[in-house]
Parts: sequence; structure tokens; C-alpha cells
Amino acid sequence: METRSQKLLEFLSLERSADRLLAFEVPKDALTWTRFCGSLLLVLTILLFLSGTFMAFYYSPVPGTAYDSVDFALFNIPFGSVVKGIHHYSWNLLLIVMGIHLGRSLILGSYKAPRQMVWVTGVIILLFVPLFIITGDLLPWDQKGYWSTQVRLSIISSVPFVGNIAERLLLGGSLTGVVAITRFYVLHILLLPGLLVLFIAVHFHFIRHRGLAEPLGADPVSRPRIPFYPNIVNRWLFLFIMVSVILGIISWHWSPPLGDPADPTDSSYIPKPEWWVLFLNQLVSVFKGGLAVLGSTIIPAGLAGLLIGLPFMDRSPHRHLAGRWKILLPVAIIFIFIIVLSIMGYMEHFVLVEH
Repeated sequence: METRSQKLLEFLSLERSADRLLAFEVPKDALTWTRFCGSLLLVLTILLFLSGTFMAFYYSPVPGTAYDSVDFALFNIPFGSVVKGIHHYSWNLLLIVMGIHLGRSLILGSYKAPRQMVWVTGVIILLFVPLFIITGDLLPWDQKGYWSTQVRLSIISSVPFVGNIAERLLLGGSLTGVVAITRFYVLHILLLPGLLVLFIAVHFHFIRHRGLAEPLGADPVSRPRIPFYPNIVNRWLFLFIMVSVILGIISWHWSPPLGDPADPTDSSYIPKPEWWVLFLNQLVSVFKGGLAVLGSTIIPAGLAGLLIGLPFMDRSPHRHLAGRWKILLPVAIIFIFIIVLSIMGYMEHFVLVEH
């Protein structure tokens, strides 16, 4: 006798999709703690989408009212500060977890054949996510967001050939005003989320067809498998609930920051760079004059190109660390340089300024 759920699936013509989901299996090692980052990234992405949708209900993308609408949602709407806090802390945590996820994949050689496109799409997502932060910073129309945007626009305009065009497209004029904030808003809530969903879908497509990289030393033929539903789905739902509760508690006790309203005439205001961009900010400040393009464009683009091209440069089938030192050593040196530049940037903008 058919159950109500079976009848509903048949009515919606989803019975074959449900059968494929029930029959779909994944390696048992997908449940290990080393696979935790991928699931957490999906949780944080969905939390960002949900909290951003809530805030969009109350937001007005006009310079004269943008700040007041954010202030109203933050302090007058029930749990408004909690929702905005979840949005704020989620993207900070997202960047950290993405870095850990990328580092783990690099160290374990998960980018090697046949999973090159899993790596490439993951790196594209990593490079794409900061665009959300860049477009989102201006929306509250506070001092920090406004003047941070001016700094970023000046860096964008310095990019050869396309810099000035990109700046004009973003601003829609010579000043950062109603057209600029509208375009940033449309990018932040429509275009960028749509592209991110597409990139994630393509990433999952390659994971589905190329599979998860086996643990080092494991036999890929005899890997035990478990059903995707309910094993993986239930654990992901549990993780989603736990992360939501933890971030909600953090947001309740430590409300997200909102500075003073933006004052375009106050050119004395010096914005402090976010932690994730300290090394890039310091890189830009190192090169002056005609060499500025090195710090703003050539070196960052070169690093991004190396990340994307890594699977095609390292074609050796070996995944063990000892056999990959020629790749891991330069990566370690680059990572140390990034840490050093970040420390220098922190000292310059947060320690020396205070003293």
C-alpha cells in the first residue's frame, strides 16, 4: 500500500529522483572530522543567504536612508541584531574555513587527477567570495564602509587597461552616491549570489562525478560506502542547527559593529583594513609610483593564476608529502610571506597608530 509521501512524490513526478537519492552512496570516510570543513562551508553559505534576505526586507539603498534602515533593523526589529550578527560572523568564519579547506586539499594532494576541476572550481569560489564583502561594506553607509570603498575603488582604478572602466561601471558617475550604492546593492543581493550558486553547483557536479579524494595510504578500490541519505543529510542538518545556535548566542552577546553615518566631506577619516586583506593592503603600500601595479595587480593575479593552474603544473600521481616537496616548499614560502605582510599591516594600522 502506498504511503502519502509516495503518492506526493508521484504527483510531483519526483519518485525517480527520490529513488536515486536513496540509492546514492558516498565513501564512509566522508563522515570523518577531516571532511568537516566542506559541510561547514555549505552551512555558513546558507546562513549568509538567509540572514541577508532578512536584512534586505528592511534595507533602503539610498544614501540618505541607508544608514537609518540598517540602524532600525539592528536596534528596533526583534532579534535584528542577532540576524545581522550571524551575517557578520558567518562571513568572517567562512573566509577562515575556506582557507583551512584549501590548505588541507593542497597538503593532501586532493587536486591531482582526476579531480583537477574540483580544485579549480573551489579556487574560483575562494577568489569570488571577497566580492560579496567589497560590495556589502558600502551598504550600511557608515564611515568605515564608505571610506574603505574609496580605497578599494582607487586600487581598482589603478589596474591597467580595465581599471578606469570598472570604476565607472561601479560608480555610475564621478562620485559615490545613489547610483553607486544601488549598483553595489544589486550586485550584492542578485548578481553575485546567482553566480555563487552556479559555481557551487558546478563544484558539486565535479565532486559527484570525480568523487572525494581517498585518505593517504587508503585503498581506493576497497573503500567502504554508506548511504548519502540519511547518514550525511542528518549530520549536516545537525551541524546547521549547532552552528546557527552558536553564532546566534555570539551575536546576542557581541552585537555587530555599526559606525557613524558616512560623511563624504570628512577626508581625514582613515579606514582600517579588514584582517583578511591586510597582506594585500600591505603589498599595495610596498610598491610606489610606477611599480604600484605590481602590488595591486600583477602579484595578486599571479598568485591566483598559480593556484588555479596547480593541478596542471603538478601532474605527478604521488600524493605523499615526501614526494611533493618541490611543490610544498614554494607554497610554504609564499604562505610565510603572506603571514609576514599581514603582521606588518596589523602593526602599521592597529598598533603603531594607537601609540
